[in-house]
Amino acid sequence: MMWYSRTDEQLTLEIKVFPRSPHTRIGPVEGDRLQVRIHAVPEDGAANAAVVSLLARAFDVPLRSVTIVVGQTSRQKSVRITGSRVDPVTFEKDAVDVKSK
Repeated sequence: MMWYSRTDEQLTLEIKVFPRSPHTRIGPVEGDRLQVRIHAVPEDGAANAAVVSLLARAFDVPLRSVTIVVGQTSRQKSVRITGSRVDPVTFEKDAVDVKSK
């Protein structure tokens, strides 16, 4: 299984989230999922909000363009990103620190 798929305007990522991480990073791919490391704890939606925010910055889209479609309460998630021109392969081999805009 591929860790991402793309249609004309939509990108779907299969990710694995590592909450409480000392670093905020995306990548590399491990198995069939892109690793996403965040500082936030998995309580009251904080980790999901951090994932959406991080992916929006990394893929240069507004927050409203990132949706968790599967895995709201799981570390393994499917995420849909609409309108991004960023190539997801950028994050495949190495961990990338994503800075605030």
